[in-house]
Amino acid sequence: MQNAAELIGILQAISVVAKSLAMKLMQIEKEVQAYESGMETAVGGQRKKGWKW
Repeated sequence: MQNAAELIGILQAISVVAKSLAMKLMQIEKEVQAYESGMETAVGGQRKKGWKW
């Protein structure tokens, strides 16, 4: 029974960390999209998908 309780605790901790990482990843994605939108505006929308600066 103690093993099950420990496993539940570990899974809950993993869930909390995964949620935190997912939130950070979403924030990074928003920042990347904002940056890329700014780059397209800066070059007059001539930037092609897949090009790197």
